[in-house]
Amino acid sequence: MFEHILVPIDGSSLSALALPVAADLARRYGSSLTLLYVVPPPVVVYAESAYVYDGAEESARARAEGQRILEDARDSLDHPDVQLVRLDDADPRTAQAIADEVVRQGASLVVMSSHGRTGLEHFFLGSVAEGVMRRVDVPVLLVRQPKTSPTRTKHPAAQEAGR
Repeated sequence: MFEHILVPIDGSSLSALALPVAADLARRYGSSLTLLYVVPPPVVVYAESAYVYDGAEESARARAEGQRILEDARDSLDHPDVQLVRLDDADPRTAQAIADEVVRQGASLVVMSSHGRTGLEHFFLGSVAEGVMRRVDVPVLLVRQPKTSPTRTKHPAAQEAGR
């Protein structure tokens, strides 16, 4: 059913939630599994000064961090066929970079996490997951962070009355 599963990760605990789900599906369907990390482009600040920033050292650190994140994620999985892909010079729009890699890899399923933002927060921050869903022609399984249920506390007067 799903021959090749692509899992975009960013090193956050939220993105790690997608890993066991993807590994379980890969085992069930005999799928190959690709973990994808998109190295963020360097932030360029323009200022009127004599100092010229080339970003090479920062870029090298970002690539090394991306490789470490991929290897740690692979090591956390119990799956024999895991490919690691680190995109160094990808489209700066992360959703587009992921969509491009879905096509390049021939993925038949994308498993990724989502913050589940709504309202103004979604409007201002956007959603990489939503951007991926709009750009690919394969199913996208979103793994959401579990909601924490608020603890119900009794009003102090009710506690005193033993209610």
